[in-house]
Amino acid sequence: MRRAGIALLCAALCAPSIVRAQADTRPSDARTPERSAPEWQFEQCMGGITYGAPLKWALSYGMGLVRESDKHDLCFLGAAKIGFGGASFSTGLASSLGPFGSGTAVTGGVLRTFNDPMGALAKRTYLGGSVHVWPLLGLGGEIGVYRRMGTDAPGTTQGRNMIIWSAGFGF
Repeated sequence: MRRAGIALLCAALCAPSIVRAQADTRPSDARTPERSAPEWQFEQCMGGITYGAPLKWALSYGMGLVRESDKHDLCFLGAAKIGFGGASFSTGLASSLGPFGSGTAVTGGVLRTFNDPMGALAKRTYLGGSVHVWPLLGLGGEIGVYRRMGTDAPGTTQGRNMIIWSAGFGF
């Protein structure tokens, strides 16, 4: 009786692995299905935290149409960034460059400064564009040129163009 119980226990424990092994065997000429072409999906492209001028510390979030493939991913995106010195909204194209979280993006957008921006006039609106590069694991930065819109008071001494920059994790 004891041997029958051990045999039954062994059969119960070994049966699932035997069934899996039999299910995994395929004839050598079995064809694997071909991968279909990558499709565009609406999802998050990027997000992060950065420090730079004029927004100072800022959080960013980008969503858009993403196409993932084996070589690189593409994203037509809209991104919002809000910081202590201002906020911005931009649109553009981002591309991943490899398996280690590297990529580039080109964006254009509008930026509004708050009361205390770094290196810019307060409470002004700017239009411009930026180049974003993150060489490894989402660590990187951006640099861009923005131009102040509207008219200024006669005593304003700063130029209308502004170089923006940021460095951090993400976009």
